[in-house]
Amino acid sequence: MVRLESVNKYFNKSKKNEIHVINETSLHMESKGLVALLGPSGCGKTTLLNVIGGLDKVNGGRVFVNGQKITGRTSGRVDKIRNLNIGYIFQNYNLVDNMTVFDNVAIALRMVGVKDRKEIEDKVNYVLEKVGMYRYRNRYADMLSGGERQRVGIARAIVKNPAVVIADEPTGNLDSKNTLEVMNIIKSISEEKLVILVTHEEELADFYASRIIKLLDGKVMSDEVNHNSEGLDYRVENKIYLRDIKEHKRLNNGRYDIDFYNDSEGDIKLDIVVRNGNIYIKAKSDKDRIEVVDDNSSIEFVDAHYRKMTREEQTESNFDVNRLETKGVRKYRSILNPFSMLKKGFKTVMDYNILKKILLVGFLISSMFITYSISNIFGVMNITDDEFVTVDKSYITLVSKKTSVETYQKYENDDNLKYIMPGDSKVTLSMPFDDYFQTKYSSAQLSGSLSDSGKLTAGDIIYGRLPENSSEIVVDKLVLDKVIEDQMTKSAGYGTVKSFVGGVVPVTNMSDFTIVGVSDLKSPCIYASRDMFVNILANAQSEEDAGMEGDAAEASSGMIDYTLKTSDVSLTKGRWPVNDYEVVVNEKNKDNMPLNKEISQKVNDKKLKAVGYYKDKNDSDFMLVNNNTVKYDLIRSKSNVTMCPVDKAAAMKQFREDKVNVKDTYAESETQYRKQMWSSIFSTLVMSGVILIISFIEIYLIIRASFLSRVKEVGVYRAIGVKKSDIYKMFIGEIFAITTIASLPGFALMSYCLYKLSHMAYFSDLFLVTPWTMGICLIIIYGLNFLFGLLPVFRTIRKTPAAILSRTDVN
Repeated sequence: MVRLESVNKYFNKSKKNEIHVINETSLHMESKGLVALLGPSGCGKTTLLNVIGGLDKVNGGRVFVNGQKITGRTSGRVDKIRNLNIGYIFQNYNLVDNMTVFDNVAIALRMVGVKDRKEIEDKVNYVLEKVGMYRYRNRYADMLSGGERQRVGIARAIVKNPAVVIADEPTGNLDSKNTLEVMNIIKSISEEKLVILVTHEEELADFYASRIIKLLDGKVMSDEVNHNSEGLDYRVENKIYLRDIKEHKRLNNGRYDIDFYNDSEGDIKLDIVVRNGNIYIKAKSDKDRIEVVDDNSSIEFVDAHYRKMTREEQTESNFDVNRLETKGVRKYRSILNPFSMLKKGFKTVMDYNILKKILLVGFLISSMFITYSISNIFGVMNITDDEFVTVDKSYITLVSKKTSVETYQKYENDDNLKYIMPGDSKVTLSMPFDDYFQTKYSSAQLSGSLSDSGKLTAGDIIYGRLPENSSEIVVDKLVLDKVIEDQMTKSAGYGTVKSFVGGVVPVTNMSDFTIVGVSDLKSPCIYASRDMFVNILANAQSEEDAGMEGDAAEASSGMIDYTLKTSDVSLTKGRWPVNDYEVVVNEKNKDNMPLNKEISQKVNDKKLKAVGYYKDKNDSDFMLVNNNTVKYDLIRSKSNVTMCPVDKAAAMKQFREDKVNVKDTYAESETQYRKQMWSSIFSTLVMSGVILIISFIEIYLIIRASFLSRVKEVGVYRAIGVKKSDIYKMFIGEIFAITTIASLPGFALMSYCLYKLSHMAYFSDLFLVTPWTMGICLIIIYGLNFLFGLLPVFRTIRKTPAAILSRTDVN
């Protein structure tokens, strides 16, 4: 049943304080009988039991239990063998304090695959009754005395009907009466099972053991079959043998039948009163103590002389091993499923003492810090287009201080380009707030990149519709959002982007434009008909124009497409300037600008030719030219050229191959913005990183401090054969409960605060509060709690059960 072959075990191997605790030990123990291990303290008895029971590893040799080798195998395989074959009675009880007596015993059955509640209840109640603990079955283990705890430990070891019972000082904490009762049970078990017993009471070994092995300094000194047939001289302390008391007097007069026994030499002075069926006894001396003996008393009167227990009396124990036979196939099973894991976890947390519950505040604070940091990191790293995009994202820019008209025309006819325009495409259209008297002198400045409305589809429009003629435009939501930030805009009734649909936008020298739709392409564009580009660029204010001075500004503002003024002016002489570089001027200038003669005004280094005169009621002094001439003037007066390629990547590649200085406007803006923001982003990342590290350390220290008090509990579970996976499940359930109860409220509170802050303009770029960022926060919070919570568990349960039980920390 149990076989040891040349087993060696060292403590502190290869160190100065090395101890050879098991020295070349070889033993063979049959399938039944009671084998007692005797020897002085420190001789290796308990270590030998731990090796046989699979609680400790050996440094050499082999150990077999029930024909299966338990040395040199994985801990999981050893756990399975010992759990199905060995019941262990520990010297230090090793009960789970926060479990009831019943559950402490029942767990052994659940681990061997017994699922039927009735079967579990019957077996547990039977063994508890036999060890005298049935009435305490619903009491928690930490409420028991030492002797009571030991009896529960014995019940747990034998309830699963193991092939081998290992008992390490099983009666060390029991009184004499319970010692005999327990030893009788153990002896009964040994009639069918192998029982290996360590005891310091040689008289018990001599009486009960069928074989006695004596150890000294890790070696077997003797191994003998025990033939002792003498009785057991083991006086039971709570039994009073009346016939052994020298003085005995009796009062029996028919009415009174009183026996008096006395084995002391002092005087006895008592008052005895019988009244109304009650007996009152009073000791006249303070030295005398009175104890009532009844059915509930631990003291028993025996009307006989004391004598040694005989073999026959010992075998009268009525412990029935057959009642522990398991129905069905025994199998090493898990004791927890996901539901019971979570249930146990929440119960454990709810049963925390006050100090541990106070520590939960640390998890709340840590989760708030983690949520803040993650949201902050994503906020500063989440650079959105609205922060840096100023022109249509599809545009590229030809970089040039002055572009010739010939060069411009070459690119204008390039099939790889949809269209081009002079300058940077940025315009500002002023929409007056004339619906209310209070706001009639105010206006909304719609600043955006001029883009072709022909690129839009119905799916791009979130409010309104697509333009149907050249006087209708669409404005992107990105442009309108910036306008709405102004309080005056809201006061004028334009508090939403939808409210701008139908708005009228006048442009100097041109007919009014109507906003017929709002797009949401994340591009700050004002979409208009492409044939209106030149006139809009010439007559609407641009950022480039705002900074211009001198001739260029005057030239840009002085040239007007004559088709825009035909209804406002009267042609008094000559004709309209239908050809390039022709001009119609106010008739007041006819003396300085003769008809059909070139004048001093130049466009593209060419003098304009006066072909007609006009007059108007305002006596204006603008020059009327055709659209091409206006365009030429824009080309020469503006820096750079904006291009809309058919394929941006292909166009960029081709221009670079041709050594043309072009840039991807979108990419360039993003790069510059990131470079500009990097210093502030870096400092934010460092601060958030420090907060995260502090939070991680806090979580680790809190969980580790909590776990230190649980090392013994883990050791107990491992010692009685609970699977490693079940121990992980216990702590997973507990960590989940801690996180849900303590960390989740902190996460929710901080998320709410950050959500409010992120909707304030000043903080909007600092925090990103979205479902996926908050989801990441939750994953990190739960993940870190699980990681740091299970790390000390992992470091502990990789040790042998004996090593765990012998330690008080996880180092």
